[in-house]
Amino acid sequence: MKGLKNLLYNHCENQINLKLKKYLSIDNELVESLKKETKNSSGDKHETTRAMIQIEREKNGKRIKEIEILKKQLLTIKSIENNKKKISHGSLVKTNNYSYFIAVSVGKFNFEGNDIYCISQNSPVGKALIGKKVNETFSFNNTKNIIKEII
Repeated sequence: MKGLKNLLYNHCENQINLKLKKYLSIDNELVESLKKETKNSSGDKHETTRAMIQIEREKNGKRIKEIEILKKQLLTIKSIENNKKKISHGSLVKTNNYSYFIAVSVGKFNFEGNDIYCISQNSPVGKALIGKKVNETFSFNNTKNIIKEII
């Protein structure tokens, strides 16, 4: 099963890198827009456009910082030894309904026809799972789930 966790880790890492690449590209486009924005006869319009571009750069910069935080959170999984008795950051959890990889929220990963949801420990499901043991239950979206396995 260590191979599956490596696949999940790589999936999370790839999804984060794709998002980071996207936002870095957007930032480059915004920088180019700022450079191209030249002062013309309608000075107010010019200043408004530059201010709007700068606001977009700031928003995008926040997204980039959030992704960098996700990368650091993901890296911590490699440095911790998972406790297979209790669910923690880095655990692969199988329940009677779904499977979860407690890492970062990047959506689902399909492995041999089975969906595994990559979630953050701070997500609602992650919070419900952390600290639980095999055969314990938790409810999410009005559905009772039984923890079958912790890897």
